Amino acid sequence: MSMLAVTRPEEFIEFLEDDESAHATPAERAWKVLIVDDDAEVHQATLFALRGVTICGRKLELLNAASSLEARAVLERNPDVAVILLDVVMESHDAGLALVRVIREELGRRDTRIILRTGQPGYAPELSVIRDYDINDYRTKSELTHTRLITTLTAAIRSYEQIGALDESRRGLELLIETGNQLFVPRDVQAFADAALRHLEGFFGAPLSAVFYGPSDGGLQGPGGETPCILAASGDYRELAGKPLSDVGNEALVNSLRSGLAARRHVFDTGSACLYIGRTHGKEALIHVDLSRPATELTLRMIEVLCVSLGVGFENVVLFERLRFFAYYDPLTRLPNRTRFLDRIDEELPTLTAGGWLLGIIDIVRFAELNDALGHRSGDLLLVEVTRRLQAWVGPDALVARVAGDAFGVCWRSGRETAPAILDVFAVPFTVRGHAIPMRARAGFVDLAPTPGGAVELLKRANLALSHAKQAGSQHWQFFSGDMESSTQNRVRLLTELRSALQQGKGLRLHYQPQVASGSTELLGCEALIRWVKPSGEVVSPEVFIPLAEYTGMIVDIGEWVISEACRQVVRWDAQGMPGFRMGINISAAQFREADFVAKTARIITESGVDPARLEFEITESVAMEDPLSVANQLRELKALGLRVAVDDFGCGFSSLGSLNRLPFDRVKIDRAFVRELTPETKEDCIATMIIRLAKSLGLEVIAEGVETHQQAGLLEEMGCQEMQGFLYASPMGAEALEQWIAGRGLVSH
Repeated sequence: MSMLAVTRPEEFIEFLEDDESAHATPAERAWKVLIVDDDAEVHQATLFALRGVTICGRKLELLNAASSLEARAVLERNPDVAVILLDVVMESHDAGLALVRVIREELGRRDTRIILRTGQPGYAPELSVIRDYDINDYRTKSELTHTRLITTLTAAIRSYEQIGALDESRRGLELLIETGNQLFVPRDVQAFADAALRHLEGFFGAPLSAVFYGPSDGGLQGPGGETPCILAASGDYRELAGKPLSDVGNEALVNSLRSGLAARRHVFDTGSACLYIGRTHGKEALIHVDLSRPATELTLRMIEVLCVSLGVGFENVVLFERLRFFAYYDPLTRLPNRTRFLDRIDEELPTLTAGGWLLGIIDIVRFAELNDALGHRSGDLLLVEVTRRLQAWVGPDALVARVAGDAFGVCWRSGRETAPAILDVFAVPFTVRGHAIPMRARAGFVDLAPTPGGAVELLKRANLALSHAKQAGSQHWQFFSGDMESSTQNRVRLLTELRSALQQGKGLRLHYQPQVASGSTELLGCEALIRWVKPSGEVVSPEVFIPLAEYTGMIVDIGEWVISEACRQVVRWDAQGMPGFRMGINISAAQFREADFVAKTARIITESGVDPARLEFEITESVAMEDPLSVANQLRELKALGLRVAVDDFGCGFSSLGSLNRLPFDRVKIDRAFVRELTPETKEDCIATMIIRLAKSLGLEVIAEGVETHQQAGLLEEMGCQEMQGFLYASPMGAEALEQWIAGRGLVSH
């Protein structure tokens, strides 16, 4: 212990506190140097030597302690002490050395530089001290002249600064790694904005006054439809969260964000920084942060790296929002799609079923035709206008969705009596590109009530009601009822049984109705008509299962089976020595439209071995008139196979009678409706007469179907109709029955 201590430590500390020139203010962030010595003169000499000294661009702030206990207390209050000038011998001969272990091990100050200095080197040999204690320099007090003290202290502070920079860099990298992972957790921009400010505070290690400015997205806007605003704010800006830039009164903040937007890069100003996070899919994000002190070069570099992570995270959440939007919303109308519509109803079903809420499907009549006629751009504008009108009609509390290309789902509070009035939105024509476009719609409604299956089942019921509305008329509506569900279940069951009958080849059979020459018993041909008998023996009417097959597309496979079976039957009759007569086969519209229909027909003729001249395909007028040029080419291909072609139900469509002249038909079939209206009084001016005259002028043969009375047969014969078919001669019958009918009536074949 030194004998030079003549001034009490309390007095000395008081003296230093009064000497302002020896201390830097906290705002200057001076280097803190702790002098630990029990000799007051050492403190005074050190203070005098370091007065006004600047090291590495910063002043010094000297702290003082006269013992190891005082030193520990000072260190606990000041975690950022850079250098300790430590005496070895104080209250004990090794008090300084013991304090070294406390500093390093108990207080954990690994970065603080310790310069051990002693006036009695015998108590602490230099080699053993350097080897056994974690100190950074060892000097005797006598060799620490003014110059040597400053150079030693400069080296220690520079070392502390470098270690601090390395440590700051390490912590920054650790934070960046952690941030890089955690910034990929948010799935929307709002959550990302909150996370970004939290990580920025973690990076600076202190609470910040900052804002995150970016695209708002309430879930209904979608890409490009949002208004930028302050999504998250902290510190002094906390009250600005949710406000657009136009509502922010802080001029400095507004200018900072606008400068970042204009420059599209980071902008650092005195006391603040605007960090440009990036731009993706038309969305931009920035962070403004107030800085309490100028950023160091290292800090600037770390901010650059942090912003790269923030930019990648921002791109990630924008991508998630876009994916979520396209998965749950309609890009054109920005309405929820069917999936989101169902989710929303399920989420709110307990509230909605409390009463008064309806679910409806609004279907635009023949929208596909309008779209093709007007062009897709005009069609899109029509859908947007329909959206606007529906939303205005049902109000902001309702839910409107686009559940299909030309159908909208609506969930709103309305009574049963007033619900159909929603179709009034179509009462006034829609104006698109200067044109008034009238549109009509159909609707199906269902009351929202607790239902097994939830929203999916409710939407299915509304769809069933819509299907019944379509059958009732183009401008109509229906409420769901239990009978509709029963009817649908029956249709589904019937469809399943029909498919099974077709696949297994059981239950489907052909009946044949004779076609005879007028005024004689000569058999000219027969028409093949499909029948279905279930395993139970129940006969299903063609009027029931044929429309069902047409609706589901199964009619194509059924039609192919009919052609094959009819050809095989002709071959069987020929093998039995039956007289030859033609076989009329009905071709459905869907079947005729198949691209490989002619090829399939050729294959069936080849496989069955039938003479194609014995076959006559019957095609309805409506099919023939869809695309006359294309139909004419296909008819010629069929006729090239050797078979004949007849036009069925002629006069029932919208075409002119002159259309026959453009299509290569062999025969015209007068529909039963025109035969039914035939009387002696009307025969001169009726449609049947005109058809017969036209056919004769074109060199076509004529056959009348649905002949039920001798009067009808007589009139048709007088008018020049050569062939008849109907109940007057025979009902449709099975192959064996037809064989017996031919034999029993004594008819001969042509």
